[in-house]
Amino acid sequence: MFFIFGGEGGGHHSHRRREVDNSRLYEILGLKKNATATEIKKAYRKLAKIHHPDKGGNPEKFKEVTKAHEILSDAEKRETYDEYGEEGLEGGGGGGGPTDIFDLFTGGMGGGRRGKHRKRKGEDVQFPLKLELKDLYNGTTKKLRLTKNIICKGCSGKGGIGVSTCRNCKGQGSVMVIRQLGPSMVQQMQTPCNHCSGKGEIISEKGRCKECKGKKVTSQTKMLEVHVNAGMRHGQKVTFNGEADQAPDIIPGNVVVVLQQKRHPLFRRDGRHLLITKKLTLYESLCGFEFVISQLDGRKLLIKSEPNRVYKHGSTLCIEDEGMPSTYDRGSMYIEIEVDIKKPDFFNEHQSKILLKVLPRAPKVNVDRDSDLVDEVQLIEVDIEEEKRKFKEEKIKTQYDSDDEDDRPRGGGGGTQCRTQ
Repeated sequence: MFFIFGGEGGGHHSHRRREVDNSRLYEILGLKKNATATEIKKAYRKLAKIHHPDKGGNPEKFKEVTKAHEILSDAEKRETYDEYGEEGLEGGGGGGGPTDIFDLFTGGMGGGRRGKHRKRKGEDVQFPLKLELKDLYNGTTKKLRLTKNIICKGCSGKGGIGVSTCRNCKGQGSVMVIRQLGPSMVQQMQTPCNHCSGKGEIISEKGRCKECKGKKVTSQTKMLEVHVNAGMRHGQKVTFNGEADQAPDIIPGNVVVVLQQKRHPLFRRDGRHLLITKKLTLYESLCGFEFVISQLDGRKLLIKSEPNRVYKHGSTLCIEDEGMPSTYDRGSMYIEIEVDIKKPDFFNEHQSKILLKVLPRAPKVNVDRDSDLVDEVQLIEVDIEEEKRKFKEEKIKTQYDSDDEDDRPRGGGGGTQCRTQ
């Protein structure tokens, strides 16, 4: 809640209190204010599935649900919303809060009130998690061992007893020093206070906490379970709110697990689709084929060609609903055909004669081979990628030579000149 000030005459100020609406976003998701992060996520997925425009839902309702999830799934935004409502979010996170406004009218004293100290958010920590493609296809749960700092339970983050503010730096942790660089030349610089080692506080040896040795935090090892849903993608993130390092007067950051897909020997993934390349022999492309694909869930897919159909090099076949799972449906599997045509010496003389009889003859070229205007040329087999590289080098060289030509002086320099008669 916050305060609005008003009144008339005599410098007398009155105030009234207004409750802020900090329940609407929870109501949109059908949740109570004490809902957990998991409950928020589940509610959003359920409602998004209903209201998604691609499924015939209401686009405005979908945007409303998405906005509610975006705010309530972020620990810092949720804290601001719970205290100041949506107005606090629009104002950049609540600003100074109600007591800060009161201080403006009372010279900072707040009528006996003290302004609320807002903690700053700690940094997020990212961890890469490498996964096989089958883990993303089927879904899995991985355990992540996390070692982090937590507030010392022995001293509640104070460091010990008898903690006092450093008089040398006045609790700032740093001091300004002046260095003489030369005659009439000085340099002013900020350095850590050597009395308190930059901490701003001094704790006597006897008063230091035995558990944390005055550091205010201790180390803790925790096991996190990363739930990877079927269909999740490379680069997608799983966030554990508030699981990063703890420190006094700091809101812990998040642990962000970034999914990284390992390369698969057979499948390539494109969004919710799977692609493979299948090499066929010339016989298989002309006379038919059968082969088996081992699907990522352990099933065997028997692939059979259609009768009396020729499959040419570069053609693509599709198997619907055998791609990656997604929120609404499943993608397709695409098979790209490569026909492996052997060199001529692969066939013996007898086989070559049979092929000549079976395959249609190439049409004869109607040209006078003895004519001076006809040249019979020779074909050379090349690597097209290597040729493209040469093209690029030649283009750069040609551009360079052209630039040199443009830089040369043109006429008017005392040399030979041409003039139209």
